[in-house]
Amino acid sequence: MSYTIKERFEVISNEINKVGENAVNYIAVADPHVDEYLRKNEAGELRVFEAKESVEKRITNFIAHLEEAVLVANNNDNIDFFVVLGDVLNAYSIRGKESVIDTFHRALSPLKKCKKPVLLSFGNHDDNGFQTLNPDIPALVPEWLLSDWDWKKIVTSYPFGDKIVFDKNYEYSKYFYLDLEDKKTRLVMLDTMDMRKPFDENGTVTEIVNRLPRFWYTNEQLDWLCNQVFTAPDGWDYIMMSHMGIQNDTSDNCKNGENLRKVFKAFQSRGSIAFEYTDMNGENVSVNADFSGIKEGKITMYNFGHQHAELVHYSDDLDLWQVATGCENAWGGWGSAGYGNKGYHWVQMKDRTEGTENETCFDVFSVNRRIAYKFNVGPGEDKIMEHK
Repeated sequence: MSYTIKERFEVISNEINKVGENAVNYIAVADPHVDEYLRKNEAGELRVFEAKESVEKRITNFIAHLEEAVLVANNNDNIDFFVVLGDVLNAYSIRGKESVIDTFHRALSPLKKCKKPVLLSFGNHDDNGFQTLNPDIPALVPEWLLSDWDWKKIVTSYPFGDKIVFDKNYEYSKYFYLDLEDKKTRLVMLDTMDMRKPFDENGTVTEIVNRLPRFWYTNEQLDWLCNQVFTAPDGWDYIMMSHMGIQNDTSDNCKNGENLRKVFKAFQSRGSIAFEYTDMNGENVSVNADFSGIKEGKITMYNFGHQHAELVHYSDDLDLWQVATGCENAWGGWGSAGYGNKGYHWVQMKDRTEGTENETCFDVFSVNRRIAYKFNVGPGEDKIMEHK
């Protein structure tokens, strides 16, 4: 059956209660990539920018899609939050940081009207660093890059932002958590781009940090996860989100990803983990986390994007469902040929038809520690996920 976006959201709104009153319900979108693309010219050189008309159409379409989704969130008391899983931009911009920030705010403008908490993940394209692939730029311009200060103070000012808890040891962390106290659930956003480029008092990047390899979980972030995140009252659950998946499962190139996986495994199995590192100030830090005293509560879901394809995968050793939400705008997908292939069933975003639900791609989730439902708006598949 074919639906419009609005009709499909209306159907989902009537089904969202399947899990029960204790479920956490939310809307997710990933990888809008709204601004301009670099293209190859007839000689095969990466020189040609996308036409302004097609860029404008993509931005206005995404705004319209967000408006429909926000309307559902606002009108459905059961929706608890809204998450954008990174790569709002392509970030080939040669017009500077202000232009990038303006595009962010315009594309995500419907979220300002959302009456539910809005969480925004930092994607690998979102700092404007991909401008370096533009052959017309002789060198990286640090003033054009978004700093951690910009991200927190200017970009991510969305509803309920004052409830978000950042790393107490680094106030500009792009990883954070937010508590849904009535659902006894902590929402945790990880940062797969935790490069920490130095910046001055105005938020201007002052030192170029090598972005390759650009995917990175710092030890500071893992310390925060062990000692500041997994500290909710006994019986609370956790929903994990990030731009990318989990190392050796749905992602293959996140530095320190193996240790992130060990932290997850220790928590889920009520084990312990210990590691040492030298922090950004040169201080030696020892991390010792023991989760054996936790009687109830678990990580119930891990959501990510990046692959431009959908995936629903169960990690047996972590007792954890991982769900990749496909690319929002209407251009294919590369999940099955990209990182974290593993032979999994990646769903390509190919059947994109304007005027139907398939012109967009949102997922709506209903999750508790026993079972989860994924409802699809767009060219993907609805799924029922039970913990084994």
